[in-house]
Amino acid sequence: MQQILIGLILGAVVGLAVGPRISCIGFIGTIFLRLLRCCVVPLILCNIILAVAGMGDVKKLGRIGIKLIVIFLGTTILAATVGLVTALVINPGHGFAMTELGEVAEQTAPTFSGIVLNFFGTNIIGSMAEGTMLHIISFAIISGIGIMYMKEDDQTKLLDGLGLISRYIMSFLRLVMKFTPVGVSCLMANTTGQYGTDVLGPLGKFILTIYVGLLVHAFVIYGGLYAVGTRKNPFKFWKSISPVWTTSFSTCSTAATMPVSMRVCEENLHLRKEVSDLTIPLGANMNMDGNGLWYGGVAVFVAEVVGINMSLGTMVIAILTGVLMTLGSPGIPGGIIVATTIFLQTLGMPIEFVALLSGIFSIMDMGITTVNCVGSVVVASVVSASEEARARKTEECVK
Repeated sequence: MQQILIGLILGAVVGLAVGPRISCIGFIGTIFLRLLRCCVVPLILCNIILAVAGMGDVKKLGRIGIKLIVIFLGTTILAATVGLVTALVINPGHGFAMTELGEVAEQTAPTFSGIVLNFFGTNIIGSMAEGTMLHIISFAIISGIGIMYMKEDDQTKLLDGLGLISRYIMSFLRLVMKFTPVGVSCLMANTTGQYGTDVLGPLGKFILTIYVGLLVHAFVIYGGLYAVGTRKNPFKFWKSISPVWTTSFSTCSTAATMPVSMRVCEENLHLRKEVSDLTIPLGANMNMDGNGLWYGGVAVFVAEVVGINMSLGTMVIAILTGVLMTLGSPGIPGGIIVATTIFLQTLGMPIEFVALLSGIFSIMDMGITTVNCVGSVVVASVVSASEEARARKTEECVK
């Protein structure tokens, strides 16, 4: 942990000192990022199949799935609320002059059927090649259920093979993680060297708003949820998952952080494997609290700039729409920017602000991605603790 933190801080300092010229070492961070991402598809596919098939009971899968969905939606609603309230307190739009707003094309809002259809692909090989995680997750879950109905001998052979592949990928990952301090340092140096302190201009107040909201959500909401759900010390938890938040903050990539999160859940937190292997991939696509918080902050910021007085009803609509956007965001790089266009359009606010916000989003993406990744680990911890308690009660009843 100490080496990673030193690398993170050193990279930020060097980037600020050297400036844009530090981009010459950016490729080293990119190599580290690519090595992490290349683990994602085989690891997620194998581990979800193993987790689902290992449950041996569709009812157990349904019970855990319902817990995950309820907590995911609950924390996302809270995140959007935190973002909105934080913006109301800080008032990032007051005193901001509307300049340099580019034109932005209107987008179509996602429908419920469209969101559901996004979970299913037509070619799993193509989905794996493109890294379309929703398709891979749904295929893996259904495959795991299918394995439950196979002959025991066939089950054993297939699961043993998948388990071998999973252990191989984890071994590969442990090797890559040895270079984390160097990779993190280069990524941070490149980021701070590119943006420097220029972002602390007219939009600095909005950036501050998002980060304050993210910190409140991480330490108050997640810390409280973890303490109540696991009855353990949240401060020790933050230390245990340091590879998750340092990797996610420096890479700005949920996909690259997923293997790290799964490793931390297994080796540092010792969670139930069937829970963590299902929660982390599913959370990467459904538990995007950082995105929800962003929408809440954006709604207040734009409303203040254009002089719209948000009623309580409008605030509630903004929160619920923000939650919908986290589920319906396009699965492409910068998808949150496209979704923000739909978000503002739905609220009847000028979508031209998206051009302005997209220019500074990379600075906030570090914090947003970190909250998204940490949130999945928190939920995995809570659900794992719940399953542990249930298992103990069952054993007591048997005795």
